[in-house]
Amino acid sequence: MAANKALPLNVRVLLEGEEEVGGEGIAKFVASKPPELKADFALVSDTELFAPGLPTLCVGLRGMIYTELEVRGAKTDLHSGMYGGAAPNPFVSLAQILAKLKDEEGHILIPGFYDGIIPPSPEELAAWQSLPFDEEHYRITEVGSRQLVGEAGYSVLERTWARPTLDVHGIPGGFIGAGAKTVIPAKAVAKVSMRLVPGMVPAKAFALYKSYVEKIAPAGVDIDVRMIHSGDPCLIPVDNPYIQAATHALKEVWGKETVFIRSGGSIPIVGDFDRHLGVPSVMMGFGLPDDNIHAPNEKFHLKNFELGIDSIVRFLEEAGR
Repeated sequence: MAANKALPLNVRVLLEGEEEVGGEGIAKFVASKPPELKADFALVSDTELFAPGLPTLCVGLRGMIYTELEVRGAKTDLHSGMYGGAAPNPFVSLAQILAKLKDEEGHILIPGFYDGIIPPSPEELAAWQSLPFDEEHYRITEVGSRQLVGEAGYSVLERTWARPTLDVHGIPGGFIGAGAKTVIPAKAVAKVSMRLVPGMVPAKAFALYKSYVEKIAPAGVDIDVRMIHSGDPCLIPVDNPYIQAATHALKEVWGKETVFIRSGGSIPIVGDFDRHLGVPSVMMGFGLPDDNIHAPNEKFHLKNFELGIDSIVRFLEEAGR
């Protein structure tokens, strides 16, 4: 605007602040297909560079379903001395259920869960193998665990970008205060999510999960499986003209060839744009792998902020042509 007094294309800015708590409001808004959202493409800057100084476009996201699994036993909390051994313990039942969702190798045990998955192409796998990735450096600097885990036969990038996962995020309930209290809680709840890959549909994945949990539930307890929110997986064709414009812009600003990656995370609005509006997304973000996303001391590299501005200016010029 400062240089040319006008933009090379028309821009609509869409802001929302609920994504980390589900984003139901924006999903409903997009699904209603208001005329204000008509567009050729969407620019989303919620991704990261694969490595410092390496221009990167994300062209694939895992989808997800986020659920609550509630197990109910007795009508009220009970004394474990008086009722232990006769009354069902929802925490024990919950632990037994969770233990049957995934084996020790990270393979999800829900029948039919992997049906229909679209694997990465040989070309995409070859491109991933050429990326500057050191598994041991990743383990030490990003994960910080004694060893990495997951499905045998798949690389770390395959496991985090192109395979489904199932994780437990929290188990609230019962007695968690200081000292001791011998209570058998009346109910126990677990927060459970699954990351989905192309070829998987959130509603179908949830139905399979719910049916399996109800089937394996121990005797004496009632089960309630609830969907909190969901998002579709997506793949963006790299030959669409806006991805090509972004590729050229990034190369010009960063002085290197752009690499294409997927992300193990989910950006539900990208799937909403595709499903409801037929709008492809250009996921051009400038974070770094060590930004501590969702953790204490989350950061953003100022040099990337400056180069990101330059990249988006050049992208808008390229796309405007």
